Amino acid sequence: MPVHFLRPDLAVWLVLLPLIALFWTLNLKAKRRFRVQSGYGQNMLSLSRLSTFRKDFMILSVALLATLAVVLAVMRPQLFIDRVLPEYERQDLVLVLDRSASMHARDVTPSRFVRAVEEIKSFLADKPEEIDKVGLVGFAGTAITLSHLTRDLETLFFFLDWIGEDTRVYFGTDLAGALTNALDLVTKDEKLNSGKLITQKIFLVLSDGDDQSEKLTGLLNQMQSEHIRVHSIGIGTETAVPIPVAEVNGITEYMQDEEGKQLTTRFDESTLRMVADMTGGRFFRSTTGHDLVDLINQIARQERHQTGWKHTAEYIELYVPLLLLACVCCMLMLVKL
Repeated sequence: MPVHFLRPDLAVWLVLLPLIALFWTLNLKAKRRFRVQSGYGQNMLSLSRLSTFRKDFMILSVALLATLAVVLAVMRPQLFIDRVLPEYERQDLVLVLDRSASMHARDVTPSRFVRAVEEIKSFLADKPEEIDKVGLVGFAGTAITLSHLTRDLETLFFFLDWIGEDTRVYFGTDLAGALTNALDLVTKDEKLNSGKLITQKIFLVLSDGDDQSEKLTGLLNQMQSEHIRVHSIGIGTETAVPIPVAEVNGITEYMQDEEGKQLTTRFDESTLRMVADMTGGRFFRSTTGHDLVDLINQIARQERHQTGWKHTAEYIELYVPLLLLACVCCMLMLVKL
């Protein structure tokens, strides 16, 4: 049935309805008898706006409606809705995050790196249900696997907090090494789950760096031949900004060259666009970082494949509008309609 009650046993209180009608009838007869005995004639009755039968009947109707609403509310009615939703195959997400010094530039508030970490955490906190496991690889001059593919979000949050609080400065951009680690991570996971259904893997690079090494080009050619897509999101603005390296007594120190001249960084999309183009992935650009969650979700939706349909049961509580209806009826009776 579309509506069911959590407390159908309380329906016994519906007995109040005929009792209210009975007392109303007795009251109506008593009023008529009083009018006859007091000489309150038909002429006087026609002049009264507050004592007509229509008025009495409206009061009865409102009282019955209020009582019915209260009884139904305590019976906790719920509206059952059967939704038919598309079902998608499970996916594993491998995040490749740039940790190089230039990611600490503050053209994105509070910095490119901090904003990327916060947006990743926001995505994980409300990730699509088709995303099964998530792995994390960090890179600068060297790459490190921070978390193997896991369903344990607390583990991922721990490592994200750890790298977010790490104040050390990492130089270089070895994107080829990071992608190699990502591939190794997937290979190890598939070996551990041999005999089970292998889930689709999504590779996503978040960076502002530039790596034009021949090693990267060769790796991308290999991934292309194996039909492995890599998506990329670039974070940063085209404005040249200094690179903070330390905080001393509340004063920010910036990176300098050997001559003491302040070095700057500017976002360059060429490498990230090449990574996406060569592997058949998609490249996105974020100048504020606040849209990273939407971009990651967009990539996940693009990669998902529908496997069928599923039925989901949803129950909507109806007692609140019933109680509101009862309150309105009581107010009407208080003002005597």
